[in-house]
Amino acid sequence: MLRGLAHFWKLNLAVLLATAVNTAVLTGALIVGDSVRGSLRDMTLDRLGNIELALVVERFFPQSLADRLKESDGFASLHSGAAPVILLPGTAVQIETGTRASKVNVLGIDERFSTMFDGDPLVFDKATGQLFPSAIINETLHRQLGADVGDAILLSFRTRDNIPDDTLLGNKENSEAFGTIRATIVRIVPDAGIGRFGLAQHQAFPSNAYVELDDLQRAIDQEGNVNAVLVGQNPSATTTAPGQTESTTTIGHLLRGVLNLEDLGLLIEQHDGVELVESNEYVLRPLTLAAVEETAKEVGASVTRVTSYLATAMEVGGRSVPYSTISALAGVSADLTSLVLTSGEPAPIPTGNEILINEWVANDIKAGAGDTLRMEYYVVGPYEELELETTDFVVAGVVAMSGLGNDRRLTPDYPGIEDTENIADWDPPFPVDLRRIRTVDEDYWDEYAATPKAFVSEGKANELWSTRYGVITSVRMTPPDAVQIDEFDTLFETAMLARLNLSQFGMRFLEVRADGLQAATGATDFSGLFIAFSFFLIASATMLAGLLFSLGVETRTEEIGLLLSVGYTLKHVHRRLLAEGSIVATIGALVGLVASVGYAALMMLGLRTLWLPAVGTSMLTLHVVPISLATGWLISMIVVLSVIWFTVQRLGKIPAALLLRGSVHRRIGSSASRRRLRRSFAAISAGFASVMLVLAFATGRAMDPMVFGTIGVPFLAAGLALFSDWCRGSHGHLGPSGTMAFFGMATRNSAWNPGRSILCVALVAFASFVIVTVAANHRDPTRESQTMNSGTGGFALYATSEIPLHEDLNSPDARFDLGFSRDDENLLRGTRIFPLRAVPGDDASCLNLYRPQNPRLLGASPELVERGGFSFATILSPSSLDSEVENQDPDNPWALLYQDLGPNIVPVLGDANSVQWILHLSLGDELIVENEYGQPLHLRIVATFAESVFRSELLISEANLLTHFPSQSGYSTFLLDLAGFPLDTNDGAAGTSIPTQADAVATTLERTLGPYGFDAERTDQLLADFLVVQNTYLATFQLLGGLGLLLGTVGLTVVLIRNVIERRAELATLRAFGFRRNALTRMVLIENAFLLAVGTTIGSMSSLIAVAPRFAGGALDLPWNSLGLILAAVFVVGMVSSTLAVAGALHVPLLPVLKGDQ
Repeated sequence: MLRGLAHFWKLNLAVLLATAVNTAVLTGALIVGDSVRGSLRDMTLDRLGNIELALVVERFFPQSLADRLKESDGFASLHSGAAPVILLPGTAVQIETGTRASKVNVLGIDERFSTMFDGDPLVFDKATGQLFPSAIINETLHRQLGADVGDAILLSFRTRDNIPDDTLLGNKENSEAFGTIRATIVRIVPDAGIGRFGLAQHQAFPSNAYVELDDLQRAIDQEGNVNAVLVGQNPSATTTAPGQTESTTTIGHLLRGVLNLEDLGLLIEQHDGVELVESNEYVLRPLTLAAVEETAKEVGASVTRVTSYLATAMEVGGRSVPYSTISALAGVSADLTSLVLTSGEPAPIPTGNEILINEWVANDIKAGAGDTLRMEYYVVGPYEELELETTDFVVAGVVAMSGLGNDRRLTPDYPGIEDTENIADWDPPFPVDLRRIRTVDEDYWDEYAATPKAFVSEGKANELWSTRYGVITSVRMTPPDAVQIDEFDTLFETAMLARLNLSQFGMRFLEVRADGLQAATGATDFSGLFIAFSFFLIASATMLAGLLFSLGVETRTEEIGLLLSVGYTLKHVHRRLLAEGSIVATIGALVGLVASVGYAALMMLGLRTLWLPAVGTSMLTLHVVPISLATGWLISMIVVLSVIWFTVQRLGKIPAALLLRGSVHRRIGSSASRRRLRRSFAAISAGFASVMLVLAFATGRAMDPMVFGTIGVPFLAAGLALFSDWCRGSHGHLGPSGTMAFFGMATRNSAWNPGRSILCVALVAFASFVIVTVAANHRDPTRESQTMNSGTGGFALYATSEIPLHEDLNSPDARFDLGFSRDDENLLRGTRIFPLRAVPGDDASCLNLYRPQNPRLLGASPELVERGGFSFATILSPSSLDSEVENQDPDNPWALLYQDLGPNIVPVLGDANSVQWILHLSLGDELIVENEYGQPLHLRIVATFAESVFRSELLISEANLLTHFPSQSGYSTFLLDLAGFPLDTNDGAAGTSIPTQADAVATTLERTLGPYGFDAERTDQLLADFLVVQNTYLATFQLLGGLGLLLGTVGLTVVLIRNVIERRAELATLRAFGFRRNALTRMVLIENAFLLAVGTTIGSMSSLIAVAPRFAGGALDLPWNSLGLILAAVFVVGMVSSTLAVAGALHVPLLPVLKGDQ
């Protein structure tokens, strides 16, 4: 056996190399996937350091919680430390140059944060003469700002008051919407380790600015408070699977054990024998209120619910009282009996439009029972602006100024009000007209403060003043008779903490380490991706290995025939050939394993350089995993050995007599019925494709991939069927006619072995079809449409704001308040802005290599839904739209967002590419996330955009967003429609084109709203960023597919050599009749060129016909140069290799062959 291998070493070496190529490409693709996953894992561990868990809350809580947690029993056995930090999104400005950077992470830290990372700690020592606080920035922010050590920067960030901004008492001042801190840079840290810290799962470097915790707390008026605690892991602690770590289970118990109600923003106070429960948000959220009432019932207390609101005026008969607190009482608490009328009788609880006024008001405005009282008050409008409303009440009685009628604790502390001595000193977050304040009002304030002046029913209070955060401002509990108030205080707090769902307060530790490592598995399987990219390369190498082995067998036909003739069994011969093939394949696969590392390294280099736009990071490194090497080797061996086994099995069908004569080919004619079947199939396929082609022109669905497939594939099948019929037809037989043209004889000779020729032509045709198809799907962003049904939806700009805006940017008054000039106003007058609320989350676009687990959500406003726009790829049951939804077009897929799908199930829209390839979902599937209350929220895909600027997020209705994420105050995403300017001309109303106008609008908005971190990007450029990824992948596919096609041409060369070997007698006959060797060489080369040309033509023309509608519509951007180079290179390489092979094959003397054949 070994001598046989050595004797035929040239062919065995060729088989070995083909196997090596197969193994190298297949295994290399697996290594690429391992390398991407390994690199993402390394990035995750690098940015987190020793951090395992993170408690990140929307509001602030006492930083002492971190110390209490660290000192709790059992903490040290699982964790290494707890660091209180402040995490705020913001912007940074280099003060000297004015250079601005957005999407900056502003971190307030102390020395405990540095212990979570290896390396030198972050020290904020001040230099001599330094006036401002110290700041440390990372290299990314350094590059963005161009700032160095010693330079001053201004950091802007969102301030987070306890009271929601979009309530009456929420902060409405633009100047107070964000905080600032001026700092001096004292150090620049590398983008590694502590300098790369971030909780976002993304491969891009974050822009980080670190300041001392105390300095940041003072800047935002939150001394002693933080909004996050980071917990480090104990390396000796054991963990289980992600999502079920022992440390996570334990930390929840530890957290509950050290929490108090103040940490949750709940305020407990004893007052006149009752226990008061209030919230630092001013109102108690519904779930919290339910927990309070259930806990009170559990401990045996009676409860009174209190709602307090501020009326700007109460008027009876033209006489009015300004700025009065109004309360609503409901419940069964015993202290309700202390609310009495001036007659001494118990005061009835108001119902409907009834109102009770106190004695002071009755005397002041001369009002009594039966009078009509008009109340004026503020409510929050749709854009969180204050609007004045009025409601008429009927006075049901006058309460005495005693008991509950004289209890100022019915009203929680108003910010900017309660701490003042005079009304004139008020500084509330709503407008106050001090001219309306009288001396008697000041006297009332001095004596009674915010004691309610009137009482309404709880139902009326809910109707008039309810918000998504709730309406109840406090709960008053009367302890059981046998329980002292101090004892009750402890009893209630213990029971309350045990009952509360901490997730509804955001008090839940995130497994940032486990989640990050899970996300590092990647949204895209790069192993599968590169196997797909290299499919034709792998297929060509496999085919080449089989053809080469078959060629080796055919050169030994006489030996095989002799062995069979002298008594060796066919099974014995098969085993011997399989053993030789296995040895060659094994060595080739081992060589391929070594080469696979180099191939993978080359691909990783390409990802870091040529294909960088598709991956967004240059930090991808090679990771070689033994299991992938073994898997690649095994699969390659199975594939190659299967081909070898099939080749060997074919020998059993050839008589030994033919083998002794050196022949392995017996030509069998094709029946008339088979020819009719092939021609009928070709006609039907071509006819169907032609009909679809006409329909594509007529319906304008040229961009639909399904339409493209129904045109191209049938044409390809028809072409191959016709070629098959030609090969197997009678005119394909070799004949001795001397009148036949030289070229005609050469082309007919290509059908010598029809199956072999059809196989080769089919491979080249499929490869050419895919290469041209891939090239046809290349998109030029500059030629993308800007219409309503395009990927931009007709919007010119897509903008985001780090600090949410509460103003209506469509309002000239609001723009003036924000600081826009008159010239700015003139520019923005033709712009319609659609604001969207946003829930922060993972980037769900192809620009993020990590697997998104909680994608960013956008809330579509009713105005956006009504406008519609964008082209939809798939729609789920459009006929099932809720017909009861008013003012909604049933034909508008956006209206699907209003469907009622059941509790905690909301309909969502998403970009088709992101939904399918990044989230790995399809139409009708559900993605489960957690809402603000810690409850599972099912996001059901009801429609997908064919192409859109929404690749990074999912869209739900604004109403559903506010229901499940009520704390998302303000708007942080904006779509700008330059409706006042034409979309298809360069001489619009403003004398500029839409792109130019969009740039001007973007510059104006970014300049004025810069402190909010406002960034506006043209939608065509945003789409271009997404298309870069798509085009990069297509270019990679085209390149590797071209290499596969090149390798396929070598297979054609092997076919040519096999044909020459089989036709040696024929060629010898031609040589005897006077044909020169050069003539025979040209004839054989023409045969190969013919097969190559036929395959390339069938594949290319099928694809080009399929894209004809797109080409006619101007939507096709075919890269003719690169495509032509690939196809030309294939033809040239095929001809050169064929020339060398034929020259070698015909170098053997042919006359002895002729004599031996006689």
